[in-house]
Amino acid sequence: MRLFILIGFLLISSHGKTQTPADAALCFYEWYLQAIKGRNVKEHTAIVKKGPNGETLLDYERYLHNLDSLGCIADTFKQSEIARFQSCQDYFKEIPFAVYYDQVDNDAYTYDVPCPFFTQYHWVSDMEPWKSIKVLESKVKEDSAEIQLELASGAKRQKRLVSVKLIEGKWKIIGIN
Repeated sequence: MRLFILIGFLLISSHGKTQTPADAALCFYEWYLQAIKGRNVKEHTAIVKKGPNGETLLDYERYLHNLDSLGCIADTFKQSEIARFQSCQDYFKEIPFAVYYDQVDNDAYTYDVPCPFFTQYHWVSDMEPWKSIKVLESKVKEDSAEIQLELASGAKRQKRLVSVKLIEGKWKIIGIN
């Protein structure tokens, strides 16, 4: 009986833990680094699929669902992601899926200009699956913050600036540079 009470208390205590702005920034990048290691493109970006009439479609619903499930992503960030995919989506409007598939099979970089996320992991600007991440600096204001992160892979380093905002009592990412 005491064990159940202790477990219940621990669950309630951890659930009520206050999330920091840095926690929100790390939330996304810890997920993203794991997702790109897995090489499952449905997890961390849009994918191309055949539409019902043989057209080429860009599908990012799974990616948006994954962002929602993190709990640290603002709607404004998701909207900017949809906008980021738009030039690729517009490009594919006139391309039958069979043509897309044949061109990609012959040259993986065919669609690099309208769809650069096919040839590099967008949020690390590389094809390298970065190994670790840490917070370098947090600048917190009343309801917003900027978190500077450092990604590392061996001797290679890269910095990212993550903007977060307090939305309905929870810190959420609104942008990444």
